Amino acid sequence: MAPSVSISILIVAWVLCNFMHETTMIIAAGSVAEPKSSLLEQEAKALLESGWWSWWSNYTNGTSLSHCEWVGIKCNEGGSVTKIDITGAYLGDEFRKFNFSSFPNLVFLRLCHTGLRGSIPPEIGTLSKVTHLNLSSNHLTGELPLSLTNLTQLVTLDLSYNSIFGLIHKRLGSLKNLLELRMNDNRFLGTIPSTLGLLTNLTYLSAGGNQLTGELPPSLANLTQLVTLNISYNSFSGSIPKELGNLKNLLELILSYNHFTGPIPSTLGLLTNLSNLNLSFNEINGSIVSEIGLLKNLLYLDLQQNKLIGSLPMSLGHLSNLASLTLSSNQISGSIPSEIGNMKNLGRLNVHNNKLVGSIPSSLGHLSNLASLTLSSNQINGSIPPEIGNMKNLGRLNLHNNKLVGSIPSSLGHLSNLASLTLSSNQISGSIPSEIGNMKNLGRLNLHNNKLVGSIPSSLGHLSNLASLTLSSNQISGSIPSEIGNMKNLGRLNLHNNKLVGSIPSSLGHLSNLASLTLSSNQISGSIPSEIGNMKNLGRLNLHNNKLVGSIPSSLGHLSNLASLTLSSNQITGSIPSEIGNMKNLGRLNLHNNKLVGSIPSSLGHLSNLASLTLSSNQINGSIPPEIGNMKNLGQLNLHNNKLVGSIPSSLGNLSNLASLTLSSNQINGSIPPEIGNMKNLNDLCLDWNQISGFIPKEIEKCSSLWNLNLSHNHLTGSIPPWIKKLGYGIDLSYNNLTGKVPNTSHYFQFEQFKGNKDLCGDIEGFPPCPPFSQNMSPSSQTLIRLKILVPVIVFFVLLLLGCFCLHRCGVKKTKFVSRETKNGDLFSIWNYDGKIAYEDIIEATENFDFRYCIGVGGYGSVYKAQLSSGKVVALKKLHRLEADDSNFDKSFKNEVKMLTEIRHRNIVKLHGYCLHNRCMFLVYEYMERGSLFCVLSDDVEAIELDWTKRVNIIKSISHALCYMHHECVPVIVHRDITSNNILLNSELEAFVSDFDTARLLDPNSSNQTIVAGTYGYVAPELAYTMVVTEKNDVYSFGVVALEILMGRHPGELLTSLSSLPSQCVMLNEILDQRLPPPNRMTCLPMFIFDCYVYLVDLYGQVLIFYMNNFKWTQSSEEKNNNWHDVYSNEEGVFASQYIKCIAMRKVYMLRNTGNNFAIDVYNLDHNDSEVLSHSLELKKNFHWVDLGD
Repeated sequence: MAPSVSISILIVAWVLCNFMHETTMIIAAGSVAEPKSSLLEQEAKALLESGWWSWWSNYTNGTSLSHCEWVGIKCNEGGSVTKIDITGAYLGDEFRKFNFSSFPNLVFLRLCHTGLRGSIPPEIGTLSKVTHLNLSSNHLTGELPLSLTNLTQLVTLDLSYNSIFGLIHKRLGSLKNLLELRMNDNRFLGTIPSTLGLLTNLTYLSAGGNQLTGELPPSLANLTQLVTLNISYNSFSGSIPKELGNLKNLLELILSYNHFTGPIPSTLGLLTNLSNLNLSFNEINGSIVSEIGLLKNLLYLDLQQNKLIGSLPMSLGHLSNLASLTLSSNQISGSIPSEIGNMKNLGRLNVHNNKLVGSIPSSLGHLSNLASLTLSSNQINGSIPPEIGNMKNLGRLNLHNNKLVGSIPSSLGHLSNLASLTLSSNQISGSIPSEIGNMKNLGRLNLHNNKLVGSIPSSLGHLSNLASLTLSSNQISGSIPSEIGNMKNLGRLNLHNNKLVGSIPSSLGHLSNLASLTLSSNQISGSIPSEIGNMKNLGRLNLHNNKLVGSIPSSLGHLSNLASLTLSSNQITGSIPSEIGNMKNLGRLNLHNNKLVGSIPSSLGHLSNLASLTLSSNQINGSIPPEIGNMKNLGQLNLHNNKLVGSIPSSLGNLSNLASLTLSSNQINGSIPPEIGNMKNLNDLCLDWNQISGFIPKEIEKCSSLWNLNLSHNHLTGSIPPWIKKLGYGIDLSYNNLTGKVPNTSHYFQFEQFKGNKDLCGDIEGFPPCPPFSQNMSPSSQTLIRLKILVPVIVFFVLLLLGCFCLHRCGVKKTKFVSRETKNGDLFSIWNYDGKIAYEDIIEATENFDFRYCIGVGGYGSVYKAQLSSGKVVALKKLHRLEADDSNFDKSFKNEVKMLTEIRHRNIVKLHGYCLHNRCMFLVYEYMERGSLFCVLSDDVEAIELDWTKRVNIIKSISHALCYMHHECVPVIVHRDITSNNILLNSELEAFVSDFDTARLLDPNSSNQTIVAGTYGYVAPELAYTMVVTEKNDVYSFGVVALEILMGRHPGELLTSLSSLPSQCVMLNEILDQRLPPPNRMTCLPMFIFDCYVYLVDLYGQVLIFYMNNFKWTQSSEEKNNNWHDVYSNEEGVFASQYIKCIAMRKVYMLRNTGNNFAIDVYNLDHNDSEVLSHSLELKKNFHWVDLGD
């Protein structure tokens, strides 16, 4: 009975419990139903209000699809949003409409490649459950919100490829669950906080492509789970922490493009799992540690562009898995270890530009997987080992610029996959092996500048894929094989400077893809085949200096793409075919030194793109066709030494871009047309040895760029115009019928420039003194002259008295600020304005120097733009308030006022006035609409507007200003801070030198020693240790600015490489500003000199860069340093001025290697004789050649 009762009780209890539980659940369900529904509605509303899914609502036609079914949305079982994933859909709006707090259950948020803008809102910190946050590849800006560190559940944080700036928060170290942190390619500043070392679970850290600085914190060694560490493309400095050797799981260590110094830590050898080690483009020194050889899993090792020294460790041979080894542009010495041949998987080996010596080890032939071998620009000697032919997969072999000897091994013919073979600039001898013709995939063959002999093998015609063949500067003989015409893909053929004979094969006409054909400086004879006219893509044809005869084929007129035609120094006869006028793209035509007859065809006037026309030293007759004036882009016209008659056509005045006009040694008569004055860019005007008569037209004065004028040996009459003295040494008026006085000048003119004019007089030695005006004059003439002198003098004194009276009246007036005493003294002067009114106008125009009017901030002052009530706009340079009380800054301020009040030049910024007062100190300048040269070059749009012609004119303007300061001012003014920031541009992009606060007057009776002033990167190196201020300081800075103008950026890297790598060859198209198209043939770039660099850029776009450290003339015991006087002079015995003279007198200069020295042979083209001026230079540095290339 008792058991049954117990069972009954249990059953009743179980029923009651279940009933109570169900009741509780029903009550509970009722109590939460409303909040749950509210949350889902809140999420849906937030998604709609973001605007990111409005297109989806339209697509669904307003149907009641749940937001969980929208694109990129995922929900949990309860219908709450847990994942938002939008990739590639353009959102293009800021975050401001997205309500983060409406998504308490969000775990995954990815919005990449969506075009999002603006800053990350701090409300993102409310996503407390989010584990994956990816906002990469957008346009986000602003700083990181501190609230981001509240997301303690984060596993992945990806902010890469945005424009986020500011510091990296220290509190990011609190995200202990973080596995991946990607912050690369933003604009983060400052250092990496040491607190990142607390992220002990981190496996991936990428912060490359920012503006981070400082040293790497050793705490990063705590990230023992790290697999990838990438901090490339920043500005980190200091040494690489040895503690990085603790990161045993590291697979990728990328520290490239920073400023790391010191040696490679040997502890990196502990990273046995490492597959990619990239330390390139730093300043790491020391030798390559042998411990690198312990990295058995290493696939990629890149140490290029550092300062590594020592030899290559043999332990590198242990890296059997290495696929790429790049050690280029260091200072590694010693020989290549034979152990390199053990790297069975090596696909790329690059040790370019080091100091390696010894021979190429034959063991390299074991590298059967090698695809690229680059050993160029070293000092490797010996012969090329035939084992190289065993590298069956080799696609590129570059041994350029070494000391290799011997012959080219025929085994290279086995390299059937080779696409590029470069053996140029060595001492390789022997003949070209015919086996080269077996390289079916060869696209480029360059054997330039060796000692190759023999003939060109006809087997080269089998190279159907060859695009470039360069065999120039050898001793190859024989004729050009007709089989060359079989190379259907050939785009460049250069056989310049050999001993080739025979005629040009007509089969070359089959090369329809050929863009450049250079056969110059050979002994090729016969006529030019008419089939050349079939080369529809030919852009450059150079047959200079051969023995060609016959006439110019009219079929050349079919070459519509030809940009340069050079047939000079041959024996070509006949007339110039009129069909030449059909070459619409022709930029350069050079027919100099032939036997051409007939007249100049008027059809040449159709060549609207022609920049250089040289027909000198022929027998051309007739007159100059007026159609020449239609060549709007012509920069050089040289018709010297022909039989031209008639007058100079006035239409030449239309050639506004012409820089050089040479009509000398003809039979031209008539007068000089005044339209010549329209040639604003004319530098060089040579009309000597003709029969020109009449006066020297005053309009020539308008040629503001003119620096060389030769009118000698003509029949000119009248007096010498006074503006002639501006040209100084660059003038020759000898042997004419000129009369009157030679214009006065301080030191420029010499007797030889005016001799042969029997009626000239003046103060120059060799001429009689001019008589007083009263002699040989009638009384009426004397009275007239006296009146002309007396009246202006009386007017001057009357005006002077009026001025003194006005100044006295102004001095009586007092202003509320002039009466105050200051420790620096008060000065106020604004020219052409009443002082008080001008001051109040300035205060009103800038609203008392409100920051809204500030357009720039400098070292000790700010620059404001002010529009006065008169409408005139001026620039105000105002001294900072704290520095106004500093006597040093006060001295700088007064120094700038003193300089600018004493000098006047069209290329120096104009000072309207100044105010020196304890409340405000400012200068009033002419306003420059385009700002500084640095800002223009830094802006891609404005830099493109600053085309080559404008850049050339800017360089000229700066040089004119500096020459004035150094040679027209007494005492000499040295600016000491010539930088692109201190060159201002007006609305027409004309250049003006500004900021004279650091300028200094040179006292010839003092030592001129000083503290170093100027801007880093522009200061002459010798100033740091001599502390002596000379004009050379400005000359050096000018050279840096001139290069900066041509390159579009500061040339520090180029100058460093040229000075540290004396054998480096640089192509012009590699250093010119890539934002502009290459300069056309009319661009006349100047010559500029600074310190031990001489830069010469001629009319044809060729650039010669000479690097001469401590050079001296062997004919003189006294060393001569280049300065601005040398640039503008023709003094004998000065290297720089000799080159100026060479340009002015149209001379050709050749470099000849004489063993230990170089000789400069200068050939005069103005005379029939072969005048040779030879000067030997003792060079302690090698010679740099930078040319246009093809």
